[in-house]
Amino acid sequence: MRHTLTAALRACILIAVALPAAIYTIAIAGAVGLDQVARSAARRAHDALFAYMGRAGLALGAAQLIPLQPFTNVVPAGIAISDLSNLFGYTVERLILQLGGTALTKAMLTGLQLKANGKVIFDSTGVATDAREQYRGITANANFLTIDFLELKARSKLGLMGGAIDTTLGIKNLRLEVTIAGATAPTLAGWAEVSIPQTSKEYQNVRPLIARVHRNTMTIGGAGTFLLAVPHIDPNQGGSIFKRIAVFSANITGARVERSGIREWDVSVAAMNSFNQGEYGRVPQASLFVIDFVVDGLQEDRVLDTRPAAGCNIAACYGTFSAAETITIESEVLEPLDVY
Repeated sequence: MRHTLTAALRACILIAVALPAAIYTIAIAGAVGLDQVARSAARRAHDALFAYMGRAGLALGAAQLIPLQPFTNVVPAGIAISDLSNLFGYTVERLILQLGGTALTKAMLTGLQLKANGKVIFDSTGVATDAREQYRGITANANFLTIDFLELKARSKLGLMGGAIDTTLGIKNLRLEVTIAGATAPTLAGWAEVSIPQTSKEYQNVRPLIARVHRNTMTIGGAGTFLLAVPHIDPNQGGSIFKRIAVFSANITGARVERSGIREWDVSVAAMNSFNQGEYGRVPQASLFVIDFVVDGLQEDRVLDTRPAAGCNIAACYGTFSAAETITIESEVLEPLDVY
């Protein structure tokens, strides 16, 4: 007991002394114009201390908005990279990008990939991400783009937080890669919404799950109904826990989903799908057909689980189209880092 009290006392002294010092250093650095190195050192001290407080149970959940480390290689055509190691020790809830410069639009972000331990856990584009987020109710803004691991319209705390990335759970490296094409003198900055690690008992079942996005394209040969190549839906390949399937198509008129021989989602009229989703506060987007299993915000009870562990032995998604085209499918899923 004495050793425990002593350790706690040391931690309290450390926080009492170091935290105000870190905040003061940051403020003074900004006020007197100290160089970037000094400001970065002060920020790292603050972030490291907050991460320690979270791991030690000395911070009780205050969310923070902190800047990402500067992107490198922000050029008119190339891959800009931000090393997100400054987010270690936190739970990452959202990433917000700010687009600037002479000309940089979301259409010029032809690739967005978030990689953890070298594995792609988020794969999309600027336009596709923006459309999916606007559908979920995030306000449109030409200069900002959100990559959201939360479920903002969830009706429970675990539904809201399930999918946020707890970086203390086996993540050794984390970086965001943004592919830019056709820009003019672009600038790119970012922020992260973070909170303490999800170490409390209430999170034990959702803590390993990450709100991942996988992407696939396929060609529709003409009018008719086709089996859709939805990433990770096949239980024979491991399956997944699906929140939504987003089909980027100008010609889709309906879709259905079958699991273990049972038709679980079936809408043959696109207008009906949009109307129903609008009733729940979603915002349908042009050329985006969303199969939304959590449209009512009850994430825990509504997800489509195609994993064999959930008793699923076969699963498939079909789309009906009025004409030939090439479509993109993005699956919004909950998966731990160690799969796929």
